[in-house]
Amino acid sequence: MIRYDRLWETMAAKGMTQYRLIKMHNFSAGQIGRLKKNMHVSTHTLDTLCSLLECGINDIIEYVPDHPAGSAESPASKAPEPETQKAPEAPKEPIAPVPAEKAPAPKQKKADSSKNDKPKKAAKSKKGEKKASKGEKKGKEGKKNK
Repeated sequence: MIRYDRLWETMAAKGMTQYRLIKMHNFSAGQIGRLKKNMHVSTHTLDTLCSLLECGINDIIEYVPDHPAGSAESPASKAPEPETQKAPEAPKEPIAPVPAEKAPAPKQKKADSSKNDKPKKAAKSKKGEKKASKGEKKGKEGKKNK
């Protein structure tokens, strides 16, 4: 696991604040939030921090093994746990098929859809061309005269 505890120590030693990173150096507040939670950040983010703080990567991050050596055993070396006796299961009854008359009928699509009855819209015209329409439409000048 990668931890960023050293980042906060280095920032304090260099006199850098989170506010200054965000406001003066356009650093993302979301990235700072991810660093606080020890979540994944890109190498570009780490490179930017090293440049701004003028420090090495070891001054920002620390690798901590997920399982400290010697305290956790590997899954292969674990002894198998004894199985507990389970109560015998009752025999299951076979599930009878549902009669055809009780089964839900499949949904039918509407043959005469109202969508098919509507006329299609005219395609958009290119710049400079006028559209043909059913009635005369008044432009902005016609609307003003009403």
